[in-house]
Amino acid sequence: MSRVPLDAGLAGEGVAEVFDTMAPRQIARGRTQPPTAALRLEATDTGASWEYGPGAPVAALAAPAESLLLLLWGRMPLDGGVFVWDGDEKAGRRILQGPFTP
Repeated sequence: MSRVPLDAGLAGEGVAEVFDTMAPRQIARGRTQPPTAALRLEATDTGASWEYGPGAPVAALAAPAESLLLLLWGRMPLDGGVFVWDGDEKAGRRILQGPFTP
């Protein structure tokens, strides 16, 4: 069975929903801690970007929108080979520990 890729625009909307709705809910329910620094995610296929956390981003993570969405849902490993870091990767990885979704 072959996998059908997600539409990049739809995947980007999913990333936004994780940061706007899912992550705050996980924090409110005590399932994860709020980030202490900001991370910028950049979709290489759509040009969209999102910032998560307080202050100026300490790092940026770039990949196709689908890969970013799968990462946030725990469906793709961060070491999956499609992700490109800029800035403080160690701090960025801490921010991504989540969980962001139920």
